Order: sequence, then structure tokens, then C-alpha cells
Amino acid sequence: MELPLIYNPISGAGSERKVRKAAKKLAALGRRAELLPTSGVGSATSIARRLAAAGTPRVAVAGGDGTINEVINGLALSGTELAIIPAGTANVLAMEMRVPLKVGEACRLACEGGSVTIDLGLAGRRYFALMAGIGFDALVIKNVIPALKKSIRRAAFPVTGLVTLIQSDLPLLKVAAPDHESEGFFVIVANSRYYGGKFGPVPEASITDGLLDVCVLKGKKLQEMLNFWAAALRHNHVDSSLADYFRAAAVDISCPSGDPVPVQSDGEVIGELPLPVSVVPAAIKICSGRDDLG
Repeated sequence: MELPLIYNPISGAGSERKVRKAAKKLAALGRRAELLPTSGVGSATSIARRLAAAGTPRVAVAGGDGTINEVINGLALSGTELAIIPAGTANVLAMEMRVPLKVGEACRLACEGGSVTIDLGLAGRRYFALMAGIGFDALVIKNVIPALKKSIRRAAFPVTGLVTLIQSDLPLLKVAAPDHESEGFFVIVANSRYYGGKFGPVPEASITDGLLDVCVLKGKKLQEMLNFWAAALRHNHVDSSLADYFRAAAVDISCPSGDPVPVQSDGEVIGELPLPVSVVPAAIKICSGRDDLG
């Protein structure tokens, strides 16, 4: 039996090597991998959408959170299950879903594991499994130099973040939910507990509760930003003097000054404000090592 395996042939982190290893392991498990390389931005979404339309029961993706996000945008609401073989820098969704980082173990889960149904966020017209970030973090992602990311991997983001914070004047953002309003200089709208790796600014977020967890950083000084990320690293709720935290099914985010403010979802810049963000309950099935989601 074949298992379609979508992958990005030009991504880093040894992706090609991991894909070859995955194909070999899948064959040993009795599943021949149908290797489906992507050809550019949006290609993974198109491939996944075609497979879903054909009624494919399960699709695997070998890649990082960016490639996985593209596949999710092709499979959302289709009924086709997603299996993850982690091959990225941070592998945040794999961490959330307790997918093993070792290729062989991930392949076994892809072949033999059950799936859980999770919510997705929707930022504009783009689905996300983890989070949407508005303002500071999207600007960091936009500014990070690919060569730096390749050479020092995760460390490229805090380095770029410090430079971005020093050089940029972050504009004030307005956040409006049906029963809550807030304002600040950086907004995270989360579907998952994890952010960019082991950070957890919204430690109680659930991918199955039909709500998004919203965190609005009130200040933009260096010390305020450092305190925010220190709390996130400890998976603590950020102090209310630093950030406003609430839950909502939908939020509208805007910039009153009209300054261009980038938006990222699952680690990829997808556009600029203004942008509505909402939750789509029970939107996709993902192979998971978790047994606490039903």
C-alpha cells in the first residue's frame, strides 16, 4: 500500500537525507512511499489538495513547520489524515502532537498510529495549526537572513530579534474580540501551547477546545520584551502588567496609525494588517502520540 510523502527537496536540516531514510523505513513497514517533491511556494498545498480531492485516506509530510503548514492548507476540512515526519529546525507541531523526532519512530507512527482531530486557526484565508504572530515576531521572521538561519539554526531568531527590536519602532495595535478589547505592540493568537520550540507564552492553550488563546504585549521596551520571553521560556503566564491574556473564538487586529504590520502563521510571513483571525473547530486529523485528546 502506498503512502504519499510530500517534501521540500531544497530545505535545510538534512531533509533529503531524512526523506531517503523515511522511504526505506516505510518500505520495511510495508508501505511504499510515493515521493512527492514540492516545486516552490504553494506547491505543497496544491499537492495536498489534489490528494484530498482523490480521497486519499492519509498523507505524510517530511519537513518543518512551514512545509507542514502548506500541507495543512491543502488538507483542512477534507477528512484526509496528516502524518508528520519531522525534518525542520524547530518541529513545533511535532512536539505538540508528540510525534517522535527520530525518523524511524515517526514512520512507524505514520503507518500504525491513530489520529486525533484538532482545531485550526484561520488568519485571513490561511489556516494555521500553531499560532499567528502580529508585529514583532513576524518582523523578525521577515528580517532573518537565510544564511544565518542555516549556520546557527534556532539561534538566528533571538539574534535577529534583538537587532529588530533596537532598530524598529513598533506601532500600537488594536485587538477586538466580541467581549474583550485590548491594545499593545505585539500580538500572539495561539492554537497550541508551544511557540518557536520550547517557548510557551500561552501554556494553557488547547488545540481541541474551540478557542484561541490571545496574548497582547503591552509595552515595547527591551526589558519588557526580555521579561516576556523569559516567562514564555518557563511556560508561565506572562505577568498582567506586561501582557493582556484572554481567550476568544475570533479577533480582529488592526493598526490605527496605518503603518505596515506583518503577520506570520506557523513561522511564515503571510501578509499584513488589518486581518481577522478565527478558530475552525475540528478541522483536521493528525497522527499523534498523544492519548489525552480523545
